[in-house]
Amino acid sequence: MVVLGIDIGKREVFVNLQDSGGESAPQVLGHLRLIANTVAGFQQIEEWLKKRVGNIREVKVVMEATSVSWERCAYFFHALSCSVSVVNPAQIKYFARSVLRRGKTDAMDAEIIARYGHVMHLACWVPPRAVFSELRQLTRERETVQLHWLQKRNHLTALQDAQQVSGTVLTMAQRRINLLEQQVVELEDALHTLIDTDASLKQQLTLLLSIPGYGFIAAATVW
Repeated sequence: MVVLGIDIGKREVFVNLQDSGGESAPQVLGHLRLIANTVAGFQQIEEWLKKRVGNIREVKVVMEATSVSWERCAYFFHALSCSVSVVNPAQIKYFARSVLRRGKTDAMDAEIIARYGHVMHLACWVPPRAVFSELRQLTRERETVQLHWLQKRNHLTALQDAQQVSGTVLTMAQRRINLLEQQVVELEDALHTLIDTDASLKQQLTLLLSIPGYGFIAAATVW
């Protein structure tokens, strides 16, 4: 089995290619460093793989779920019909400890990720439906706006409690709060519209709302 371990960074990726070849210990076939975390960078990896393994569809690609930096990479290799697995970084961390791996560099991380892919039976990652991706973005954005609203509200309260405060500052602070409140309303409207236009999603949400304690936002955030 040939495994490509990819250590994902915000701007660059490191890759390590290993082949077990039926042996207990996989052999390193090669590695690449400081490849851009872009489609052009992934195409460079694709060409490099073709020279080493021929049929890249037989390559198992393993990477960590690092923020959202992994998504572009996962979609790219899935489109090439590779088997893609996205794992929790904590799993790689504990695996490295279990094999007594000392030190931590991006190149070493790519190697240990590839080794993990050989040892473990990993589930294949499948891209979510577009509607679920949009749903996730909307709920996350609402959560972010709500957090900003709370921060600005606390700021306004502090201003109002001050002995002396500029009327202009108070007005501007209130305007920011009003804007954030309006954005929350718009995001919730967008959530309702999205769910109403997808029969399957709407049915699943209706089932969740039948559970005591589940409100609309809580149910929409499950995905």
